[in-house]
Amino acid sequence: MESRRDTGHRRRYRRNRRRVRQRNRRLLILALIIFIAVAGVINGAKTKHREAATQAYAEQQAEKENQEAKAVKGEEDDGLKLADESEKDQWYLKLVNAKNPMTQEDVPEVATETIDSNGYQVDARIMDDLEDMFAAARADGRNPVICSAFRAWDIQEYLYQNKIQRVMAEEGLPEEEATEEAGTVVAVPGTSEHQIGLALDIVSSEYMNLDEKQMETEDQQWLMENSWKYGFILRYPLDKSDITGIIFEPWHYRYVGKKAAKEIYEQDITLEEYLGAEPVGYSEAIKSDSEESSTE
Repeated sequence: MESRRDTGHRRRYRRNRRRVRQRNRRLLILALIIFIAVAGVINGAKTKHREAATQAYAEQQAEKENQEAKAVKGEEDDGLKLADESEKDQWYLKLVNAKNPMTQEDVPEVATETIDSNGYQVDARIMDDLEDMFAAARADGRNPVICSAFRAWDIQEYLYQNKIQRVMAEEGLPEEEATEEAGTVVAVPGTSEHQIGLALDIVSSEYMNLDEKQMETEDQQWLMENSWKYGFILRYPLDKSDITGIIFEPWHYRYVGKKAAKEIYEQDITLEEYLGAEPVGYSEAIKSDSEESSTE
């Protein structure tokens, strides 16, 4: 017959087994929870990594497409803000130089207005901005003077042919050489911006010679710093002859409209650069687009 002590041992053994089983179940559940949590963290990290990689790839593709679009549009990779394609054909951005000459037939018809008592004329569409610029200059105590403006084809032709004859007479050159020499001083007809009514030669009332000393005058300094506000640019700036084909002319101003003038001035570029046009280069450069070397 089983003793009470043996019975008590079995009961304690069964209770201990239940407690061990319960503890093992709790440990298993805890381990499962920890595993699920760790797996979730790992999967989350992988998901974030995939999302980051996907986003980085998308950004790279977008940048690549943007660069390709810029290349198609002819924009520079150096961050220059150039003329919109829709604006390049506008009258105020017409490019005239040795690489983009006009024939007598394709010179645009210009409705002109007389500027002052000297009879100088410009395209009537720029008159308001031109008058505002001169009014602002006078308000600041400056007194710039116009010495050349619109030239019809026959006037430009006369100046050019007259210069050829003078070179032949004064230097004793044959006509072919005299023609080449004349083209270094007076623009060949069809290559001068004066023929489209958008260009003016403006000098100081205190110094009227068309040379580099012109830039030292207070009137010219004012124009170089402020003309862009009224839609004008210094057309042939310093150290840009390889692009414009014209020597530095601190008197020749060109109307391009206020938006373009601001962007050209702020970026210190030429009209050729702004339009993405081919540089003229020294080989085709003429010495000056002015009538003579002075206003005398």
